[in-house]
Amino acid sequence: MNALIYTEDSKLIVRKENGLQYDFENVDRPELGFDFDVLVYDDVEVKILKWEDGKKFDEQEHTALTEEDKLSVETYIKNSEPPLGYNLNQQYIRQLERLVLDYQTQCSELYGMYDLLYASVAGREGSNHPRRSDARRALEYFDNIWFCFENIVSEIQQTREDTLKSFDQYASAIPDPLVTPDSRSNR
Repeated sequence: MNALIYTEDSKLIVRKENGLQYDFENVDRPELGFDFDVLVYDDVEVKILKWEDGKKFDEQEHTALTEEDKLSVETYIKNSEPPLGYNLNQQYIRQLERLVLDYQTQCSELYGMYDLLYASVAGREGSNHPRRSDARRALEYFDNIWFCFENIVSEIQQTREDTLKSFDQYASAIPDPLVTPDSRSNR
C-alpha cells in the first residue's frame, strides 16, 4: 500500500501503509541514493532517468527499480512526515465530504432535479410544482446524509489515528442515493 511518486513537475506524493496520502508541490527530488528524473513506486515500480519534454509518461524510457532502490524508497516513506497538522482523520473527513457531495448530486438527478437549488425551489412550502414531492425527497435525503456525515465526523475526530476503521467502513454508513418506487422519476 506504500507509494512514492515524484513527477516531472517536482511534485512529490507519498502514501503510507495505513492509507495516509499527502503531497508536496515544487520540491527537490528526494535523496534516495540513485538517479532519476521521475519515479513511480506504486502499482508500477519504475524510474525515468532522463525526462524528455514533449513526450507522455508512457512514451518515456522506463527503468525497473532494483531491490536496493525499492528498499531505499520504503525507508524514505517510513521516515517521511506529512505536512504539519495533516493526518489520516482529516483525510477521511475530506474523502467523506466529497462522497456526500457526490451522493447529494446523484440523488437530485435521480429525482429529476437539476441540482439542490432547483429542488429547494420546487419543494418549497406552498409550491405547485408538479414534481414537488420528488424535490422534497431529494431535500430529505440531503438532510439525512449530512446528519450521518456529521455523526461520522464526530466519531473520526474522537478516534486516535492508529485505531481508525477503514475508510470503506465509515463510507458504508452513508446511505446510497436511491429513488423511492412511487417517485414520478420512475414513471
